[in-house]
Amino acid sequence: MKDTETRTGEIRPPVAFRPEPGPGPVRSLRTLVLALVGTVALYALAVAIYLLSSVGAVGAGVLALAGGGVILPLALLLLRRRLWAPLASLERGLQQVADGDLTAQVRIERNDELGRVGAHFNEMSRILRGRAEEQGRFAAAGELLGGVAHEVNNPLMAIAAHAELRLADAELPEEQRTEMQSILRQAQRAAKLLRGLLRFVRAGETRTTRVNLNDVARSALDLVSYRFRVDEITMGGTLDPNLPAIEGDANRLEQVLVNLLSNALDALRAVPPPRHLIVDSYVEGGRVCVSVTDNGPGVAPEIADRLFRPFATTKGRRGTGLGLYISRQLVREAQGELDLVRRDHGVRGSRFVLALPPAPAAAVLPSGELPAGAAATAAATPRKSTLAGIRVLLVDDEELIRRPMCRFLTKRGAEVSEACDGIQALERITAGFDPHVILADLRMPRMDGAELYARLQAEHGPMPSRVLFLSGDITQLAGRGLAEVPRDRVLVKPVELMELEQRIRDFVGERV
Repeated sequence: MKDTETRTGEIRPPVAFRPEPGPGPVRSLRTLVLALVGTVALYALAVAIYLLSSVGAVGAGVLALAGGGVILPLALLLLRRRLWAPLASLERGLQQVADGDLTAQVRIERNDELGRVGAHFNEMSRILRGRAEEQGRFAAAGELLGGVAHEVNNPLMAIAAHAELRLADAELPEEQRTEMQSILRQAQRAAKLLRGLLRFVRAGETRTTRVNLNDVARSALDLVSYRFRVDEITMGGTLDPNLPAIEGDANRLEQVLVNLLSNALDALRAVPPPRHLIVDSYVEGGRVCVSVTDNGPGVAPEIADRLFRPFATTKGRRGTGLGLYISRQLVREAQGELDLVRRDHGVRGSRFVLALPPAPAAAVLPSGELPAGAAATAAATPRKSTLAGIRVLLVDDEELIRRPMCRFLTKRGAEVSEACDGIQALERITAGFDPHVILADLRMPRMDGAELYARLQAEHGPMPSRVLFLSGDITQLAGRGLAEVPRDRVLVKPVELMELEQRIRDFVGERV
């Protein structure tokens, strides 16, 4: 869908990478091969004449044989220069790329078939080099975002926690309650967006699970939603609340939908308002489907068949032409299909459909999203001491996070001891505090959560099984030596206090 836009909004076909034509006319190796075959045939004829001729014709046979003896070596020399040398150069270039040198280029001396193959090789190595540089920047951005996420999630959690504590006060005036609900909703919105960005840039190993495509669509829309208002785009569509689950990697499917949505948004910029983007989910033909439809310029029929081919780009040296190709491959890995729907003549826009088979014994997965204000309403509901008798060791270097969490858990009946880092947590345990649950932040000065976990494994036998981690970026567990820790033992910041209470209660119940 990333098509070149003319001033009238017309879409030009994508141009697959093409080498620049070399100087001079196009020469064909077929001519060379035919000439060589002719030379060999003439030489064979001369030999035959010499062997079969009468004595009177011996002179002519010798002359033909001598002429062939001169022409054939020249032909072999020409063959070496036109065939063997370019092939050897191409082989060396391929070996360089295989060894990781993406700067490899082959020398192109002629504009024949091998010359054009060499030009294609040079262009492909350039594209791969650009792609590698882009991936390097993307990885660096992911690392940077991981650190920023931790620093942003901490104040977000502090804001949300204080808002939840205020909302739990039954005597809070209505005006202040409304303000606290608004603060809590905005903090949750910012946290959700940040979490989505982290998930997108840190998509690592494939994790196949049961997935609700409605949740995937919502997450993808959140990541591009900032463009709706800026580009005056109206969002519409219907997500089937009874959509069956599918089996796949939610992060990869989210990347596919983000690519489709980004392409649609780019296409919509080529047309004047009103601009409409429609996302639907439904079941059709036994497949679970999500469609992305726009009223942009659409895709020209003559290029629709090659829209998903690799290296087809209209961005010149700025583009890679791999977006739709990679998206289709990711969907096919999940046993699904990604297609462009042919639209009736005169109907503007384009429509892409992602179709996947339902999971075995397909069940409807809850979306996991509360209606607007539901969390705030739940926080305002008086609750009994559901954590009575449970001892919690809370380990976090941010006092603005520890204090509201400690107050909340204490109100729920828990006995809470605080520590500002892993060293202080070990001191609390050594002093005799025997927690049922250790809530430890992953990133802390002096001794972080991963180091604390390792020390507990080495010095306190049963304690590691009592640890729940707090983190703004769960994708870094493996890099911190925590690859074996189940994901359900990691609470992603900013965690809502009501969710924290439920997780602690369930965690202690499972251990008992």
